[in-house]
Amino acid sequence: LNRNRLIALLGVIFAKSSPGCTFVTDSVTSEGLATFLQDDLGLKHVRYLKGYANVIEKARELTESGVADAQVAVETSGHCAMQENGYLDDGTYTAVKVIGLLARTQTAHRYDNSGNTAGSSSPSSSSSAPSLLSLIENLKEMAEVSELRMSILDGTLESTAVAFDHIAFEVEQACARNDLWELDTENLEGIRVRTGNGGFFMLRKSLHDPLISIQIEGESTDEVRR
Repeated sequence: LNRNRLIALLGVIFAKSSPGCTFVTDSVTSEGLATFLQDDLGLKHVRYLKGYANVIEKARELTESGVADAQVAVETSGHCAMQENGYLDDGTYTAVKVIGLLARTQTAHRYDNSGNTAGSSSPSSSSSAPSLLSLIENLKEMAEVSELRMSILDGTLESTAVAFDHIAFEVEQACARNDLWELDTENLEGIRVRTGNGGFFMLRKSLHDPLISIQIEGESTDEVRR
């Protein structure tokens, strides 16, 4: 239960406690996560930049300006801050929220499954409680997820920037020629391309090192290779 799954599960929690609120995530979350948060849960999703400090500050900015009710700022790495906890990057607080959901799910199953109320003395034991993953079963996940990192030969940030700009230009030109590729014009970091059926690839410069990262998600190994 990590990365997009963890964010989706937090979405389930906040869809009940703060309907219609906003989740701010880093730039590499999946297409399926955005669909799940927005279409299935009725939440708003702002895909921002890598770096937990970035997503936290963006969430704080949106809330304090009145633009959005940004309840959660979370990275796929697991760094998570919540408005109700003062936007503190607090893994323990996040874990408690998930454990609380698990407890509520098991309690509801024990009594609701048998038609008894919470005050009944005969909870059902005929079937096992649903897992937390069942709460996010509509989250579309790709079968293949790969991340590659290309280092620049001279090891300088300047050369990295030049190489990235050249690659990004070529990718934009390829999108214009390929009907199956759609440039994500709302992306705020690097360049991101939707490849259909929930797949995408994304190129971005490392925040601190002379590296270009490539993240690819697709339905099959062959699709990712192409």
